[in-house]
Amino acid sequence: MKILLVGLNSKYVHTNLAIRNLASYCCSDDIEIFEATINDNMDEVLEEIILRTPKIVGFSCYIWNIGHVHYLAENIKKVNPEIIVVLGGPEVSYDAGEILKTCDYVDYVIIGEGEYAFKDLIKALRGNGSLAEIPGIAYRRDGEPCVNPKGVFVSLNEIPLSYSESEDLSNRLVYYETSRGCPFKCAFCLSSLDTAVRTASLEKVEQDLSFFIKKKVAVVKLVDRSFNCNTERAVAILNIIKRLGGDTVFHCEVNPELVNDKFLKALEGIEDRLRFEVGIQTTNPKSLKEISRNPDIKKALHGIELLKNAKVKLHVDLIAGLPYDDFESFSQAFDDVYQLEPEEIQLGFLKLLKGTSLREKAALYGIVYRSKPPYEILYNNWMSYEDLAVLKGIAKLLDKYYNTGRFKHTLAYLKSIFRRPFDFYHMMYRYWRQNGYLRKELSLKSLYDILNSYAATLNVDQALIKDLIKFDYMCSRGKGSPPDCVNREEDRKLKDKVRLLMSNQEWVKQNLPMASVLPSKELWKNISYGFFNYDLTSDLHKGQTGIIFLHKDGKTYYAKFDP
Repeated sequence: MKILLVGLNSKYVHTNLAIRNLASYCCSDDIEIFEATINDNMDEVLEEIILRTPKIVGFSCYIWNIGHVHYLAENIKKVNPEIIVVLGGPEVSYDAGEILKTCDYVDYVIIGEGEYAFKDLIKALRGNGSLAEIPGIAYRRDGEPCVNPKGVFVSLNEIPLSYSESEDLSNRLVYYETSRGCPFKCAFCLSSLDTAVRTASLEKVEQDLSFFIKKKVAVVKLVDRSFNCNTERAVAILNIIKRLGGDTVFHCEVNPELVNDKFLKALEGIEDRLRFEVGIQTTNPKSLKEISRNPDIKKALHGIELLKNAKVKLHVDLIAGLPYDDFESFSQAFDDVYQLEPEEIQLGFLKLLKGTSLREKAALYGIVYRSKPPYEILYNNWMSYEDLAVLKGIAKLLDKYYNTGRFKHTLAYLKSIFRRPFDFYHMMYRYWRQNGYLRKELSLKSLYDILNSYAATLNVDQALIKDLIKFDYMCSRGKGSPPDCVNREEDRKLKDKVRLLMSNQEWVKQNLPMASVLPSKELWKNISYGFFNYDLTSDLHKGQTGIIFLHKDGKTYYAKFDP
């Protein structure tokens, strides 16, 4: 009985952990996995599924792919009604009976964790068991939906590593879990429904992480809902990462309120191999309390500051549209986070996920949301649709400018002339709106030039702005066509001076020590230089300055000289 497990990922680089876990746990030669993306042609995906001639097709369902899953499932049944269609995942676990009632092309739904339930379902379909006795599945009996209660939790130690030695994981984002469940009860999050934290043994974790490191996987994203909810365990895993060595980067979701000295100490020596995602959501205490989060925002912000000082790259999440959070209070949350200068800020919007308490209480808060996935808010009692539309525009500006890291110095200067960071982005949003940029696909070159044009509407030194933009452009390797506002004519005159300096080993050792270890050929591949009218390496005072840029290991180093 050939079984095909299908994962429709949001991007090609992603891997689907759920279907891999099912295949690994069931350990059956007749189970295959097939991955595609939501950006693929669904008719071509349908063709691929049908031509593989499965008897059973299982889909892993999420808010980003459920529409495509229904399209494929319906048409699979039309092409071959004998194929059994099984759905599983968070998007179908909370209304399984309704799905069976309204979707005649779905035969079974797995509810919650899938490993035990799916394996027992396969056994039953092979004639070795009764559907009525399988916990955590929904099926039809005499045409009517039957939903069996969920069973015991799955032991993570029983799930073999779900990535194979032969699998090419280069250029892929690998997902892995050391735990399931979350001790916190955030009202907007599905994890709040699963508060019992279960963990894999540290021995298994070390063995699995060693596999990823030996395969030279670039990034492993731990899907643990709160990596540091148990500090002792988190420290033990960090020590495993440190002990194993390698270059693999580990992405973890952490709670900043739980950051302490012991956790910070464990980060030492592996800062460059860690990426932390931190969900602040808002800094409005009343809103935080209403969604069952700790309202001690000072402690949370201090935790982020500690992680920032520890040199770990941070991605901080904000959510617009929470109860009691109006436009003004959310703008304050924006400022609170922005002032900490994390590497990335994600300005997201409340999604009313199936099964969450916030969705159940939506009417109480006047929350009106889109009826189709991802069920994003339209407005509530505190934020109008127009307010959220403005924040949507600001979110785009954050992604295009702040989160790329390519405009760091120009943004810092422009922000400094405003009373607060939010005011800077709010005004830039208005400029983009008035000029019709928000709905256009813009090149990197255009983004630099638009930033220069926006700055021209402000009371600032335009020559300094052009220098800052040029500096940012060159810090990010200066590849491609330079922005129209950047003048490279004077740079060419510096060639001989730069060659003289870079051949002076004493000067290099003092000013660009990272360059001293590079062979000459490699050095000149990674060197650029520019002429500036301001000293951008110190206090921005006016004065002709030459700057040499060295690009090495994903970082940029620079040193000034007298042109």
